[in-house]
Amino acid sequence: MTAQLDPQLAPAVPHADPTARVGPALAALRAGRPVLVVDDAGREDEGDVVLPAALADPTWVAWTVRHTSGLLCAPLEGDRADELDLPPMVRHNADPHGTAYTVSVDAAEGIGTGISAADRARTARVLADPRSVADDLRRPGHVLPLRARPGGVVERAGHTEAAVDLCRLAGLPPVGVIAELVTGPDEPGAGATACRAEVAELGRRYDLPLLDVADLIRYRLFFGDGLRGRVTRGARAALPTAHGGFDAIGFRDEVTGAEHVALLGPSSTGRPLVAVHVECTVGGVFGSRACDCRRELEASLAAVAGTGGAVVYLRPGSVAAPIPLGCVGNTRCESHAAAAAAILVDLGLVEVRLRASGSVEASALATGGIHVVA
Repeated sequence: MTAQLDPQLAPAVPHADPTARVGPALAALRAGRPVLVVDDAGREDEGDVVLPAALADPTWVAWTVRHTSGLLCAPLEGDRADELDLPPMVRHNADPHGTAYTVSVDAAEGIGTGISAADRARTARVLADPRSVADDLRRPGHVLPLRARPGGVVERAGHTEAAVDLCRLAGLPPVGVIAELVTGPDEPGAGATACRAEVAELGRRYDLPLLDVADLIRYRLFFGDGLRGRVTRGARAALPTAHGGFDAIGFRDEVTGAEHVALLGPSSTGRPLVAVHVECTVGGVFGSRACDCRRELEASLAAVAGTGGAVVYLRPGSVAAPIPLGCVGNTRCESHAAAAAAILVDLGLVEVRLRASGSVEASALATGGIHVVA
């Protein structure tokens, strides 16, 4: 392979369109074709082939074996692994990245020794079939299932979670087939882990989509998991404050599990004013002088009460997005902007004035469909 930098695999740009790379990847998976996925340079810095297990066929499995280490893994959800009686491979996992291997498996019927491309494709399809039960698999075997974290790539930025998330977003059973790309036998460093440029060259050669895990994280943050959007509207109640009356509306964050609140002020004849605040207990509740959070929140409530609009109050959840990805400090992460944008879209506030609070940037809100005007 010629190791040339591919602009498609340049580091993810904050607030870039999260559908630009994910869309083609989902289309390829629906057609049963592979996607090449690279992770962060500070993590494993490797590229994996990702196939949809439900559509695994001998041709693409053989191609995958040819261009990778040949060790085929099958990421799936932890609950599904339990249903199929796939316990962890070891009691104490010492893998540096926490890769959750289970016992290896083969399909119980319809295969030979289990090692051929046709046999492993059959095993993958059995793993992906929602009708399969534990007895449809025999142990040990030649395919290694992997247990994905419940929060997907938002919880763990690994190829395991990327494969499960991609298959789900493609409308397929959330079970993948992955293998690590390596260099060919006639290339320098034969058999070594393929670098990003080499992964990109392989994608060009076979016209396969290339995707960075960071792109998928961004997509999940702005658009949810494919079954639900980022937020779901909850209860509504009147909230009297020192600045006037507000309608408080709760929102369940389907990505992080947080319970956010939107405070709607009076109707606005012009473009509504919007303020976004991230919960700060020491400042907002206890009035710490170490920050301006309480003062800023009070000022936002007063401003919205006077002109109309909404205050979006974001709270932490049980799942936190991986820290890089365009975060500047602790309160300007894209996760906050994505949640705020989803809430505003639900409220019908898509063209707004943004009160500067330091919590989100207008460019990040724009990614979620919010047009900020002066």
